[in-house]
Amino acid sequence: MMAMACFFWATGIFAFQNAHLMIEIHSTKATSALQTRASESYYTSNPQRREVRRDSKQYIKSTSNASSGKMRQERTVVIMYHKPPNVITSHSNADAVSQTQTEQSRRTVYEDIYTMQGFVSDQVIDKEAFNFERATSIQSKLHAIGRLDADTTGLLLLTNDGDLVHQITNPNAKQDNDQTKPVRKTYQALIMGHHELPESSTTTPSNYEVYPLATLLEKGATLSPKHGGQTKPVDDLTILSHPTSTTTLVSITISEGKNRQIRRMFHSIGSGVMKLHRVSIGKLTLMGLSKNPTQELEEGEWRLLTENEIKLGLGWDCRLLDKVSPLADGRRSRARGKRQSKTTRSAEGRRRR
Repeated sequence: MMAMACFFWATGIFAFQNAHLMIEIHSTKATSALQTRASESYYTSNPQRREVRRDSKQYIKSTSNASSGKMRQERTVVIMYHKPPNVITSHSNADAVSQTQTEQSRRTVYEDIYTMQGFVSDQVIDKEAFNFERATSIQSKLHAIGRLDADTTGLLLLTNDGDLVHQITNPNAKQDNDQTKPVRKTYQALIMGHHELPESSTTTPSNYEVYPLATLLEKGATLSPKHGGQTKPVDDLTILSHPTSTTTLVSITISEGKNRQIRRMFHSIGSGVMKLHRVSIGKLTLMGLSKNPTQELEEGEWRLLTENEIKLGLGWDCRLLDKVSPLADGRRSRARGKRQSKTTRSAEGRRRR
C-alpha cells in the first residue's frame, strides 16, 4: 500500500509540473502573437512608419554584415564643417584635459559630426531614423584636412580619403594640375597693434621696422626649428580695417600648413593673434564654390560636398577607395556616442579595465 501511495504521489507531481510548463509555453506564444499583431497594425496604419521600419531593418542588416568582418568599398567623401570656438580637432579629448580640468572637457569635432549635430541636407529626412553611416556612407576612419586649434573658427574639411588629406596639407601638392599653384588657405586674423603696409611694392626691401607686416610678404617668418623653421612668404596679405586704434584686421593666405603657423608668424614680428577665422580652402568657402554659392553654414553646422564641388574646389577627382573593414576603429565608435558626463565616463572606464 505504501508503494502504491508513493507511486500515485510522484505521478501527480509530474503531471502538475508538466501542466504548468504547457501553460507557460502557450502563454508566451499568445503574448508574442499579440505583440506581432499590434506591431503590424501600428506600421500598416501609417506608410511613413512602415518606410522607417524597412529602412531601419536594412541598416541593422548592413551593420550586422559590417561587424561580421565583411569588406566594403567606399568612394571619396568630403564633409564641410563650420567649426565653433572651444571645439578641438581631435579624435580624443585627452589633449584638452589639463591638470586643473575635470574629465568633462571641451567637445571634439568628431563628436559633433558622429552624433549628427548640425547636419544640414537639402533632403527631408527623419533624423531619429538617420545616422552618420547612412548620411555619409562612411564606415572607415574620418580625417580632418588640416587641424584648427581650439580657439580658431571657420572652415574645416574632413574626409575618408587619406590621399586627399596629403594633397591639401602638403605644400608641394598642386591644384588643377597647375605645376606652380599649390592649394591655398585664407584666414581673417584680428591682430594686436596698428599696422600698415607700403602703398606700393618696389624692388627694394621695405622698412621692416615701420612695416613689420611686409616681412611676411617679402621674406616669410623665422620660427624656431621645432616649429618648422623658416616659412615661405605668404601668398597674400591685405589690411581689411582697424577696429580700434590698437588692433588690425587682416586677410592672409598661405600654402603651407605648419602647426599653429598663422599665430606664430604674427608673433615673430612682435604682434599677436586675438581672433582667427579660416575663410577658404582652395576655391571652397563656407558657402561652397564662389562661382555657385549656397547658403552659408552657421557655426556648428556641417554638410556633404558634392563631387562637383570637390573637383572644382579642391582639384580632386572622387574615386573608389581601397576596401576597408568597417567599424574596425573603436575610437570612432566611442566618439560617435553622445557626450557623456564625468560620472558616466568614469564608470565606462572601470568597465573597460
